[in-house]
Amino acid sequence: MGSRYLYLLRDELRVPVVAYPKRPARASELRDQGFQTIESLEELEQYNTLHSIVATNTGEHLKDAQLLARFGKVLIEKPLAPALSDLEGFNQNGDVDTRSISVAFCWRFSLAANFVKEALATLGQVYHVRIECSSFLPDWRPGTDYRESYSAREAEGGVLRDLAHEIDCAVWLFGYPSEISGLLSNNDQLGIRSEESADILWVAPDGATVSLRLDYLSKIPGRSMKACGEKGTITWDLLKSTVLIEAEDGSEQKHQFLDERSAMLVRQIKAFLGSGDDAKLLASYEEGARVVALSDTARRSSFSQAWETIPDLGIE
Repeated sequence: MGSRYLYLLRDELRVPVVAYPKRPARASELRDQGFQTIESLEELEQYNTLHSIVATNTGEHLKDAQLLARFGKVLIEKPLAPALSDLEGFNQNGDVDTRSISVAFCWRFSLAANFVKEALATLGQVYHVRIECSSFLPDWRPGTDYRESYSAREAEGGVLRDLAHEIDCAVWLFGYPSEISGLLSNNDQLGIRSEESADILWVAPDGATVSLRLDYLSKIPGRSMKACGEKGTITWDLLKSTVLIEAEDGSEQKHQFLDERSAMLVRQIKAFLGSGDDAKLLASYEEGARVVALSDTARRSSFSQAWETIPDLGIE
């Protein structure tokens, strides 16, 4: 994701950008591609840096954000942190204003997602929501061994962290639950330590049941959301960027959106830089922390084989 941000900032938004890669070899590659790089954070002082994007490994997100926060606003690639325990140890001295930290849940900037958010009112009472995100982890990063990636690590990877967009979308659209049931599985199909799949269930504040299926195992990818209510259904296909509304009278409306991933990222970056109209869509530190709490509680539920209460984070 770091490279994608660099190219979008430079080529699409024409924003001056400096890269701070962790690996020396990567620094050389980026310079060959025309990017300016630095070797230490102290070098940032000369650039009058106001905005930083953290796209490092999940386990390094909070540490890197704490170092960069003194320069200005920080956008952290999802998830905010691997686990709740990481959040508990963050910013203990209170030297970071967490209001300056945002979390990169880019699907909030999807045209289709915002259409769905408005269209949900046409369903009346929503009874049930089904969200699925299925893909094949070995296909994610061509030319690399997926078993060596952070996705494969028990402490940093797994579908709950990698596919946190789905969890955030569910909460953003339907509200945050108080308890959750989760079933995580690793049947050693991929040779990784993290969970290969997760099935999650909760009850939204308005009474709708919300179920999610996330997995690394599907060679035929799928990404969708279906909401069923008293007056019809809404089906959003995230891969095809279509929204189908089926009304109780049998009529159908199908909407197609030009929702390329790069366009969503550009809208998100503009909001972060303060140059767009979508600042309200940015996920706050608190919202990112709640996704971590929800994921952690799903793990706990899978272990206990019982419904578990999501802890109150006490974040102002």
